[in-house]
This record gives sequence, structure tokens and C-alpha cells, in this order.
Amino acid sequence: MNSLLFTSIPRMALTVAAMTVLTGCADSFAVKNEAVPAELQNQLHAQAISASEIKMTAKGGMSIRTHSVPPPEGVLKVPMHYERGVPYLKVSLNGHKPKKFMLDTGAANSVFDAEQAVEYGLRTVPQVRPTMSGVLGKEPGMAALIPSLQIGTWRLENLPCIIRMQRTAVGSGILKEHLGISLLGVNLVSRHCKYLTLDFLEDEVEFGFTRSFPGPVRKHMHKAGLSMKHGVPTTLLKYGKLSWEAVVDSGSVFGVQLDRRVAEVLGYRNGGWNVGGNYLITGVGGAQTPKDANVRVLEFNALGLFGSYYPFAQVDVMPGPSRLGTYLLEDYRVTLDFEHNLLWVEWG
Repeated sequence: MNSLLFTSIPRMALTVAAMTVLTGCADSFAVKNEAVPAELQNQLHAQAISASEIKMTAKGGMSIRTHSVPPPEGVLKVPMHYERGVPYLKVSLNGHKPKKFMLDTGAANSVFDAEQAVEYGLRTVPQVRPTMSGVLGKEPGMAALIPSLQIGTWRLENLPCIIRMQRTAVGSGILKEHLGISLLGVNLVSRHCKYLTLDFLEDEVEFGFTRSFPGPVRKHMHKAGLSMKHGVPTTLLKYGKLSWEAVVDSGSVFGVQLDRRVAEVLGYRNGGWNVGGNYLITGVGGAQTPKDANVRVLEFNALGLFGSYYPFAQVDVMPGPSRLGTYLLEDYRVTLDFEHNLLWVEWG
């Protein structure tokens, strides 16, 4: 290969490419980004951790030690709720009744809407205000801690997260609706597990704590290299003599997504066919229609993926870094092997 292209990967939540269907006239569904109301901000400040309880770093961040209590078996399997094209897990926050949250491997950190932060009693750190970068733009956040989070028999204590200080509103008047975005980021598992298996074929998620990944269980298998870059898992894609990194992104409902800059280097500055549709691509940073985002589809005669080659592969050129979303992953049993830096893909 002659050259290696590296996409720019934001350090916070990358994407939540959930799709919201629109009905009615276009004027009724104007998209706006709004600040969290003052009353809600006051409630967040009321849940703040005192200065004596937290240690700040020289760069203005937090020094946090999360305590993980895995099940004694060293491995945990829980149901995957595959809804609207993305995987959800049932999670209990601070002892509350378990609720489904998206498991987004394309986001480094866990992110919660301000309303849910208040509802579940997250402890805020108002003096730490990270800027989150998403596929569709940037938005302000507030640092926080989850005192207790439980998935099945796995318990985590004192887990850092980020609260969204911006809301995406669609429509106006009585038709106005806020699009909520709360998710579990991949650092939840990458820092405490040896591997994570997303079994889309059996609707199951497996966490390996003290055990190494035992190997494939399906008839067919590919494996490829896996790297953690800026907190998210990436693997290499190839076309001709060129290769580039793509994020393994369970939070995106699309298939193979191509960075616009990579598309240009590959010789596809223009071309392909445009994507329409009366739905929104929503995520950290706002919401856009496919037309507004200028999404277009290309077809490669042979795309290098998962250590093999896929003929006549269709890819979506769209905002953000190159990614592999669930429209592709849903046909496989996918394992992120953090211990051995491998991506396992099984089927059959």
C-alpha cells in the first residue's frame, strides 16, 4: 500500500445516527438547537459535588477512580434490545428501575440528557465544561458522575459521564418536540473488560472481564486489527493501494460511511447518487436531513474490510469520520478484543 490516511476522530461522543421520521409540512419541522432551560440548569447545580469531594487535575479536568465489581464468573451475557437500528441494554442508574440505553461504541464517553441527569440523581461537576464533538457539530456539556450503574450482575461505582447542555428541538408550538440523546459510551467496557461481543444474530451482548475472548463459535469468521484511537475502536479499510481508519460504531444505523476527505483522496470528490427521505439524522451536535447533510452513495468494485474483500460494496459519503455502522454489523457476531487488539466478525 502506498499511503495511509487517518481520519480526524473527535475526543467526545462521535455520533448517534438515530433516524426520526418526519410527517407534515417542512415549516412545521424546522430543527433548532436550544440551551437547557435555566430551571433545569439550577437543578443540575443543586446536584453538584462539593469541591472537597473531587480532585481536579492541572488541566482543569477530574481525577476519578471508578470501581468495577464484575460477576465472579468473569463473564456476563445480557439481552440486546436491537431497536431502530441500534443496540440497547437495560441499565439501572443509582438503584432506579432498569431502563434501556443505547450502547454506542462510536462514542468515547457516556452521555445523558439533562432531564435524565436530574431524574436519576447524577452528581454534577459544573466547573468542568467539556465541548462534545459529534458528526453534525459541537455542543456544550457538563461533567458528572454516576454514583452507581448496574448491567445485569455487573456494578460500576463513580463512573464519569457528560451531561448535554443543549437540546435539539423539532417543530414549533404544540408540535414542538425535543429529541433526547442518552447513551453508554465504549469507555464503559474498554477500561474494565478484556472483550465485548455484540451478537446481532442472537440479540445478546457479552462482557469478558477476567476471561480472554475464547474464540469464534460460528461457522465462518474474519478477523482484523483493532486500535483504540481517541477512546473509540477503529479498524482499517482498503481500496486499491490506499487504506484508512474507520470507527466501529454501533451507534450509527448506516453501513459503511466514508469521510468526505477520504472520498476525495480516493478520487470521489463528486459522483454517486444523493440520498433523500423524510427523516432526520440526529446526534450530538444537532440534526439534519440526508439532503442537508449532503449524503451520497458510491459503489466500490472491491472494498477491503474485516481482512477480506467485498465486491460491489456501497458506501455512504457523509459528515464525520469514516465508520462501520449497524446496517453492516447486524449480519454478524462482532467482538472487540481489547486484550489482543483484534476485531472478530462471525456468521453462519
